[in-house]
Amino acid sequence: MKLKLVSGLVSMVMLSGCTSMMQKDDFESFNNKLNTGDYNGAAEVALDHAGYDEESGETDDLLWTLQAGATLNYVGQYDLSTKLLDSTENMMKSEDTESTVVEGAELVGSMLGNDAMLAYEQAHYDGVMSNTIKAWNFISQNDYQNARVELNRAEERQRRAAQHFADVIKERRAEIKEEAGESGALVKQSMESEETKKILADAGIEQGQWKPYEGYVNPFTTYSYGLNLLLTGKSKSDFQKAADSFKRVYSLTDSKAAKADYELARSMARSNNQDKLANKVWVIFENGQSTVREEKRIDLPVFILSDNVSYTGIAIPRLKERGKALNNITIEGNDTETIADMDKIIGAEFDQDFPYILAREITRVTLKTIAQKQVKDENALLGDAFAIVQMLTTGADIRSFSALPSEYQATRIDAKNNTVEIKAGAFTIPVELDADSSKHIIYVKAISPVIEPTIKVVNI
Repeated sequence: MKLKLVSGLVSMVMLSGCTSMMQKDDFESFNNKLNTGDYNGAAEVALDHAGYDEESGETDDLLWTLQAGATLNYVGQYDLSTKLLDSTENMMKSEDTESTVVEGAELVGSMLGNDAMLAYEQAHYDGVMSNTIKAWNFISQNDYQNARVELNRAEERQRRAAQHFADVIKERRAEIKEEAGESGALVKQSMESEETKKILADAGIEQGQWKPYEGYVNPFTTYSYGLNLLLTGKSKSDFQKAADSFKRVYSLTDSKAAKADYELARSMARSNNQDKLANKVWVIFENGQSTVREEKRIDLPVFILSDNVSYTGIAIPRLKERGKALNNITIEGNDTETIADMDKIIGAEFDQDFPYILAREITRVTLKTIAQKQVKDENALLGDAFAIVQMLTTGADIRSFSALPSEYQATRIDAKNNTVEIKAGAFTIPVELDADSSKHIIYVKAISPVIEPTIKVVNI
């Protein structure tokens, strides 16, 4: 067993080390484009990493297909964005239904390397946002029926959230117990150690600091569902569903914008008077850049009752906030306000994942360190070489859907003429509305306070 693990580690060192380094380089090249507002460039990077084949239209990487789909939405390539995000549905389904044999083989392999070697496992919010972005693709193309289909799918994902997390936690506990095997007691001791807790806190890693929205709901998706129904509804039933959605958002966020839309939708449900929607302008504001993962290397106590080891470090992801571009934007004197905090959503789900990530990494370092001690007890030089290999195969999985904003904001005004003015930090931007349309959505995206926001208009 000892020789097998040594051999496995040696063969894995190049693969796992290169995988971690490539992850960092890939995300830096993508995020550097986003940081400068070069969405076309970011889309090209994402398509390349997704393995996009122009002839077949196929990709082979789930995360980078999500990234490409989001950035293509930003530049108005709605058809390709939707096509790619459609393909992520199949990839996610394939990952969800992957056999336990395949999952077990992946996990065993990663025990010799690191989590970056595992297939990307989508976050719950990945699926919800995939459907939501597709819906906004359709809204931008005035295809409100297909937008409604996508938002229904997103809402169904949200309804399954509680069961999803319960199932995942149960599966992960079983996996860790199986992989730890005879070393389970040592892993448990390291996990529960007060010294471990202190080291994590000193490294800026605190569990349970993010609280999810009730039911793990993404209020932006629910708000989008309500807005699509409010603007295109035909029956009192449509408007009542819209009112229920806005009410849910208001209960989650205390947003005055959501409350005002709830009152308007409830009024429509009573009267179905389309004149009440005339000359209304909604502003949706994508603000800043979402929280992402970064690697943190730390040394934890590994309780193997021996000092004859040279390296016991681990590498785990921690969250890094990139923050808002602006506090808000203003349209005709009305300020937008937060209707959904993506950082909160991402952080809450990370908090659910982190105990499993930590347990898996401690299991991994415990197994490697036991082997290192056994080798070093017999051959000090070989043991030191083993420790170097162990260090080189240690790395964190920093993959995440980084194309998302830090938060979504909204407001609504009554347009007095066909030109409205948006103030976004140092930028003042006139926006033309179609005189032949009675309802409008202005969609604003700001990536940085020093880069002029992009603006798209949907005339209804």
